[in-house]
Amino acid sequence: MRKLTLALLSLLGSLAVWAHEGDTLRVLAIGNSFSQDAIEQYLYELGREAGVEMIIGNGYRGGQGFASHWRDVTEGNNTFEYRKVVRGVRTNRAHMALKAIVQDEPWDCITVQQASPESGMYATYDPCMSELLRYAARLCPNPDVRLGFHMTWAYAHDSTHGGFANYGSSQQTMYDSIRCAVRQAMAAHPELTFLVPSGTAIQNARASWLGDNLCRDGYHLDLSFGRYTAACTWLECLTGISPIAFKYKPYGVDAVTALTCQKAAHRACATPYEVADMSDVGYALVNDIKPSGKVKLNFGRGDCGDRAWNNIGTDLRTHTRILDEHQHPTGITLTATQPMSGSNQNGVAYTLTRMLMPAKVSATAHWGYAAGKFGNAQARPMAEYTLGHLNPALRYDLTVYASREGCKDFRQTTFVVQGLECHAGSIEPANNSREVLLFKGVRPSHDGRVTLGVMPGTHNTSVHRFYYLNAIVVRTH
Repeated sequence: MRKLTLALLSLLGSLAVWAHEGDTLRVLAIGNSFSQDAIEQYLYELGREAGVEMIIGNGYRGGQGFASHWRDVTEGNNTFEYRKVVRGVRTNRAHMALKAIVQDEPWDCITVQQASPESGMYATYDPCMSELLRYAARLCPNPDVRLGFHMTWAYAHDSTHGGFANYGSSQQTMYDSIRCAVRQAMAAHPELTFLVPSGTAIQNARASWLGDNLCRDGYHLDLSFGRYTAACTWLECLTGISPIAFKYKPYGVDAVTALTCQKAAHRACATPYEVADMSDVGYALVNDIKPSGKVKLNFGRGDCGDRAWNNIGTDLRTHTRILDEHQHPTGITLTATQPMSGSNQNGVAYTLTRMLMPAKVSATAHWGYAAGKFGNAQARPMAEYTLGHLNPALRYDLTVYASREGCKDFRQTTFVVQGLECHAGSIEPANNSREVLLFKGVRPSHDGRVTLGVMPGTHNTSVHRFYYLNAIVVRTH
């Protein structure tokens, strides 16, 4: 392989690696599920668009950090997984020694990172981080390998991760602690020649109209735009090529969201220890859009075939491209903050309601159950959806429909709507073709949110206490 050209981008320790035609950039992370989130998806595809072929490796041990990794090395436990991406194909080999992973390729770059609960606690970094860095540099077949640090992200503000207590369960405190610890590490270790500031990129995206929706479970990244933001950050740090205006974006990421993620990453690379002003990116931080018509939400499986309806599947946690019935952007987001158990196509196909639903809307649903064990689905006492980035100057009328065909029991479902005030009501989905619930004049919270709780009602007699949500129509005034 021809020698790669390496150049420092700034005194802050960023590294740009760009390849001449025919070169392959080899990148190895020694990490955990946070490096899985950052590099195993989307980075290869972004590299291809940038004209850089990559071989990507992840020495993975879930939930582990410097001390645990070094103990695995010294005790010979061989508990690493070797996740590798070659020509876009992902493979995984279990029960690997770190030595074998490091020696597998003449890596151009190797990064380390701390386990997330201790990521903002510099006292936990050494001596084991230093040992790992020396070990990796000594064993790597490439004598010119560059060592770098992956700065991970703070948890979501409402995370229930046990490690959040280390930071008083405060996202801001955790982020400040991480950037302080990483800054200390970079200053104390001259062998670290570059920094990948994923943590600041994620914080930048949170400071945009996307809000605090970058994590899927309070600490791991959202599978679409969360991971995409991190991958864009790695791309620019490794190649010096800005991801802004790149065409590649993963499933579920629309053009406005993609550009927001790209700029969050780019600005993090420019100022890795400071959150950037994101008010000029995407929609206004405070939504000022008044939809030109109804906003129709189809909860179910697949495309209903009617462009007036937004298809809300279970494959995305957060939907960011919500249009009104005239195909105009609304700036609204919809997040399954507590998802249901699954989706089905067992609703009533033909209905007589004011919602005027196509059959493919009324017949599909998200469903949950609260009691016992039903198939492989997880029992959930309730589900919750959040309509986010709403225009706080508007009031919202929500019409809700729920249905399940062929029932011989009662499956009453209760809905609780929480904005500035709380509204509640119930509907009987069993063989329902006519009944809807109307919540009138709902005012969003001051930060533009309305939550919808879904749960079995008190008159639900089904053994598993099934509950449903098929469709919502939103009207503004």
